[in-house]
Amino acid sequence: MSSSIVVVGGNIAGGRAVEALRKEGFDGQITLVGAESELPYERPPLSKGYLTGEVSDGEFSIATAEGYAEQQIETRLGVRATSLQPDAQTVTLDDGSTLHYDQLLIATGASPRHLNVPGSDLPGIHYLRTVEDSRSIREDLARAERVGIVGMGFIGAEVAASARTLGKQVAIVEYIAQPLAPALGAEVAARMVDIHRGHGVEIHSGMAVVRFEGDQRVERIIASDGTVIDCDMAIVAIGVAPNTAWLESSGFALDNGVLVDEYSRTNLPNVFAAGDVANRQSARYGRRLRIEHFDNAGNHAVAAARVMLGQDKPYDPVPYFWSDQYDISLQVAGLTNNHDQVVFRGSVESGSWSAFYLSDGQLMAALSANRFKDFSAGRRMLRAGTPVTADQLADESIELKTLLG
Repeated sequence: MSSSIVVVGGNIAGGRAVEALRKEGFDGQITLVGAESELPYERPPLSKGYLTGEVSDGEFSIATAEGYAEQQIETRLGVRATSLQPDAQTVTLDDGSTLHYDQLLIATGASPRHLNVPGSDLPGIHYLRTVEDSRSIREDLARAERVGIVGMGFIGAEVAASARTLGKQVAIVEYIAQPLAPALGAEVAARMVDIHRGHGVEIHSGMAVVRFEGDQRVERIIASDGTVIDCDMAIVAIGVAPNTAWLESSGFALDNGVLVDEYSRTNLPNVFAAGDVANRQSARYGRRLRIEHFDNAGNHAVAAARVMLGQDKPYDPVPYFWSDQYDISLQVAGLTNNHDQVVFRGSVESGSWSAFYLSDGQLMAALSANRFKDFSAGRRMLRAGTPVTADQLADESIELKTLLG
């Protein structure tokens, strides 16, 4: 019997994995299972260019039906995996069918966390994860004047920027006192919040949403301090949770995702996991990481596919992500949540600035807003473990690449 690989997850991780399997010479059966009816596509445009109309349908797809047919990649789209039988090496789908695998890659990603308060089922309240979600938001944006957003992580911030770009009134309610601080640290988060306020976004932080109100659809968001936000639509963006419920009775080691080692292996034989759903061991940082960014999803999946084909190389890069908000291209490398000092280069007013995060004098992360040269040098420093000082990083007369040695 020829070997077969099943990839569960029709997202960017699943799509990059099946591409890599064929590129690396696997000639057995490949089946890609996806809960959406769409072929794999890139999600970043969903909160940005696709909402504003700058990006059209199909422009962010990474695969075509013709291409998969040519590569003999079978797709099972619009169906979900409901259970896994590790002893039999089968996956059961919600249409009642089962798939046998010799090797399995779990790339089921994550789903938005829902806000369960009175009125949360009113029409006009949206969550954003899929292209269909984005289409629905875009249609409502065309009719709306006032947009309420619950949550100011990156999705909430990007949607706010997109809505303001379209000329909409935007108000945000954020539970934590310092929006964006968990992702960027308090110092940089304060700059980004000021930028949003400078673009006319109304931000209410340090308060929860207690209910939504409206007759036929959402009309108001009520916050815990009594603040009333009138709106024609609302987007809830309070984070995501890894899609692991279907694995809970299968014997997996689960903890904030599927636990994998540095080679993407799970605790079950012949089963691997990658992308948003995977909680991987990192030798670089000495702990586990579950990263919910586009770059990680694709690259982790490619690394896992190679291990499945016998190329045992650990996956442990310096994390990287980006976010486009207004005219700012924000790029971040490293981990920003373990630092005791932030060094800035450049001012917000200049429209071009960088931030470097240090812990006990060691560079932990680099961030740039429209400063590619700074970011490129900082990212290389992180990869190489280059020793630098705060004074060197702050001195704009020093070209950072000269510190690489």
